[in-house]
Amino acid sequence: MEDKEIKNIAFSGAIWKFGERIIAQTVSLFVSIVLARLLSPKDYGVVGIVTIFFAFANVLISGGLNTALIQKKNADIDDYSTTLCTCIAFSLIAYFILFFAAPFISNLYHEELLIPVIRVMGLALPITAAKSIACAYVSSTLQFRKFFYATIVGTLFSAVIGITMAYSGWGVWSLITQQLSNTIIDTIILYAVTRVPLKLSFKIERLKYLFNYGSKILVASLISAIYDEINPLIVGIKFSTADLSFYTKGKTFPKYLSYSMNETISSVLFPVMAKFQDNKTLLLSYTRRFIKTSSFIVFPIMIGFFAVSDNFISVVLTDKWIGASIYIKIFCVPFMFDLVCTGNLQTIRAMGRSDLVLKMEILKKTLYFAVIIVFIFFSKSPVTLALTSLITTAIAMIVNVVPNVKLIDYKIKHQVLDLIPNLMLSSIMGALVYLMNNISINKLVLLFIQVVCGGIIYIILSVITKNESFNYVFHTIKVRFINK
Repeated sequence: MEDKEIKNIAFSGAIWKFGERIIAQTVSLFVSIVLARLLSPKDYGVVGIVTIFFAFANVLISGGLNTALIQKKNADIDDYSTTLCTCIAFSLIAYFILFFAAPFISNLYHEELLIPVIRVMGLALPITAAKSIACAYVSSTLQFRKFFYATIVGTLFSAVIGITMAYSGWGVWSLITQQLSNTIIDTIILYAVTRVPLKLSFKIERLKYLFNYGSKILVASLISAIYDEINPLIVGIKFSTADLSFYTKGKTFPKYLSYSMNETISSVLFPVMAKFQDNKTLLLSYTRRFIKTSSFIVFPIMIGFFAVSDNFISVVLTDKWIGASIYIKIFCVPFMFDLVCTGNLQTIRAMGRSDLVLKMEILKKTLYFAVIIVFIFFSKSPVTLALTSLITTAIAMIVNVVPNVKLIDYKIKHQVLDLIPNLMLSSIMGALVYLMNNISINKLVLLFIQVVCGGIIYIILSVITKNESFNYVFHTIKVRFINK
């Protein structure tokens, strides 16, 4: 397949993947918002606690094997079948561990409801394992249009179930049922439309080959998951479930916004890069384009969200959730720069350097945990713990950027120069939007004005400064859709 053809497929894939992520995340957020308005922060904290433990389980289930499938050139039916059997076996083991550990977790957090919630939500683990293989096949073959249709059906159908149950007074179980039905429907439709090559077989030699790469990704992902969840884990134990709810909810919105953009581009970028893993010139070109385009989109969204956070909470979640606003402001900053870490890391993974990925994760997380431990001992509020994300993100950027200086000749100064134009434009826009908070009008009307004006200001500034990323995005859209 030629470079131009792959670029066209990649761009088309990015559009479909972006559409799938935006719709799926929007529906999930809508359901989450409905539940947040119906439940108290303390009740909502139960779901936050369960999510922590399932984050670890999902990492262990895939074992990095799904990533190994994408990275491997010409993976065949034996690779997919062997990986599916392995992941399902891991998922069953994880479920039984969580099933019997539920009472202990319940006692740890002094919440009896955790026992049935953990045991019911755990039923999704084997289904998630099967879905991860289908997702790997979609990414490897760049069938993102089919993935779009499969995901949207499950997302919308499960949303109806969740919202209906929420208004019928089912509370926490509304969200749990919505998540379970979403996973089940997505997986069934995904296998039906993509036709993942599978048969009832297990070949140990294929597992050994995939595990040689995937095991390093597994350890790296597990270390990353421990880092991601250790603060919520401590907040729930050291403070209260209400504090955990504010912390989790404040982190959720910036995370959704950032991941919708980064995951869209990186999920398409990785399989494309893997096909050119020996061409350093193309890898450099793709990485720089990812950094520039992502920052052009993500920076204004995160800085704009920082500026409207107080108003957003009052309008969307009601004032009982205003305690989450400070966390939104804090987490907007690290999630804004996540794209730098993602872009550089995907390049290293695509080159097959899982050994380097593992070393980087060990180094980063060693430094992370040193910072976090200090903050845990001296923190008197969850806000202090949240501030560790600013330090750890700075560490992650440095560690992820340095290897590509040698691997693809992407120098640090060039990465900084690629980011500065979009950061400056976004900061000016954010400052102007923040000043609008002083206008004394209806909060809903003000929020609408802030969002619209923020977008207009950013586009005007991009045109005036002849921003390279804006020109690239505009030209690409024009060629692909307007002049088609």
